[in-house]
Amino acid sequence: MSGIYVHIPFCKQACSYCDFYFVTKSDQKENFVQALIAEIAALEGQVFTEEVVRSVYFGGGTPSLLSADQLGRIISELERVFTLELDELTIEMNPDNVTPHDLKSLKACGFDRISMGVQSFSEKSLQFMNRAHDRTQALQALEDIVTSSFENYTVDLIYGQPNQTSAELQEDIDQLMAFNPPHISAYALTIEHNTRLAKQVELGRVKPADDDEVADQMDLLATSLVNYGLDRYEVSSFAKAGFQAKHNQIYWDHGNYLGLGPGAHSFWWPKTPIEKERLMGDDAGFFRGLPTEQATALRWSNPKDLTGYIHKKNEYQQSLYRLVESISEFSLAEEYIWLGLRTSRGFDRSVLSERYNYECNAKQQNRLESLVNDGKISQNGECFSLTREGIRLADYIALDLLS
Repeated sequence: MSGIYVHIPFCKQACSYCDFYFVTKSDQKENFVQALIAEIAALEGQVFTEEVVRSVYFGGGTPSLLSADQLGRIISELERVFTLELDELTIEMNPDNVTPHDLKSLKACGFDRISMGVQSFSEKSLQFMNRAHDRTQALQALEDIVTSSFENYTVDLIYGQPNQTSAELQEDIDQLMAFNPPHISAYALTIEHNTRLAKQVELGRVKPADDDEVADQMDLLATSLVNYGLDRYEVSSFAKAGFQAKHNQIYWDHGNYLGLGPGAHSFWWPKTPIEKERLMGDDAGFFRGLPTEQATALRWSNPKDLTGYIHKKNEYQQSLYRLVESISEFSLAEEYIWLGLRTSRGFDRSVLSERYNYECNAKQQNRLESLVNDGKISQNGECFSLTREGIRLADYIALDLLS
């Protein structure tokens, strides 16, 4: 299984916490679309096009700022170059640019899943995060989705904000659940470098929430959403049966995915020696000339440069070679443990052995046994997953096992 991520960098304004690549100028949208279609066309015949694509995700930025015609042209080129047998075609939207007409147009383009960035219904919180929408727009956007033909959608919430009380978070949860969404992604507010929020913290204008308060709010949110009937299938992800995010599962399972557009990330694990040669070979490989002898897989990111992407295609392509990470089999195995512990499925020692050629050492075996006895990890045969108590300490437990 493979996925494609399409990064659309345009935003109306800069959210204070966001470190994704974005631009707030909108006069280059058509030039960008043409450059994106050219990027897709240039991949024709490459190794990436030979694997069936099960999921395509349009993220950003705000992809829905493009017109239906522009989105349709991008999808048509993807269909021409790749073999698409999609289980999911997702587009991110913000509440300030959702109308019934927009939703009908997106459905006509082929999208079957919406990712809605609400984040909060509190005017205070929305202003603090510098979101482009207000409470009224968030409520109307959700009403429009509920009454549309989109059955599959997800809504983002952010908790752990400075001065956010548990009562305010509960209000957000209850307000959202009044719409009975099939999927929710809930994230703690993080302070990312080179953001407006990081600068405010550095200047002492904002004091981040206490770690214990954030953990308590995570527990409150998880308990509330489970009580509302959603399953916590990943640390930050809650869903009704059958509505788990298929695209994210590709990431968590080390499935191959290709990132298109400026700032997009890719991962590729060749399945055969021939495929590896076509990706990394010195003579004709896509990344020929790179020191990849010890690499099992590659991860790379496109430069965050819209101007270069549009106007300097050759120089932009060459700059990809500076942004490639070679990943060893050992590193992939440790990633599998880390990612697995974040999901309800956990990680499987037999998979570690068979797919990653990795065996847990004596220290790890003893630590796993101790965590099982302490009630932080549940064991089912060769599979280990975090309990409700353990999930609070997911990152700590993973670090402990891998150190």
